[in-house]
Amino acid sequence: IRLEGPFGGGNQDWYKFEVAVMVGGGIGVTPYASILNDLVFGTSTNRYSGVACKKVYFLWICPSHRHFEWFIDVLRDVERKDVTNVLEIHIFITQFFHKFDLRTTMLYICENHFQRISNSSMFTGLKAINHFGRPDMTAFLKFVQKQHSYVSKVGVFSCGPTALTKTISKSIETVNKSRKLPYFMHHFENF
Repeated sequence: IRLEGPFGGGNQDWYKFEVAVMVGGGIGVTPYASILNDLVFGTSTNRYSGVACKKVYFLWICPSHRHFEWFIDVLRDVERKDVTNVLEIHIFITQFFHKFDLRTTMLYICENHFQRISNSSMFTGLKAINHFGRPDMTAFLKFVQKQHSYVSKVGVFSCGPTALTKTISKSIETVNKSRKLPYFMHHFENF
């Protein structure tokens, strides 16, 4: 018998970083339901006084909201409980990416306008920002680097298909080459 382990989930060390970026692709959002609930509960009740994590960027990449309506309910609850604004959520809808026709363009314009006026999405009712297409991970990581230049390391956690992991790893490698702080460390789980 050959025994290897113990192995933990790729997302279990999020609380060790002052700033964390979490990326869920498709059904890969499942582990984040409990992590995000735990995060906002802990920060709102001061239960996490010894935990380093002060800011979390959560990116959800999905074909459409309809595929994961259960997760929108989770996010709605998390947003309501997040009194310390520790969490920033971005939702990327990929279904429209390949067919950017007039209808999709109008939906995009209406969503942006509605988001500015009501500070919520017309699709989900969430404060989370909706984007159409896949995220530019390199640009996003550079944004995080600029916003949090005072930390030395940022944890990037992803769960989803192998292609997602490869894209994120490539972006991290590109951004880390600049030798600017913070340095990004990738933890992942594929399915």
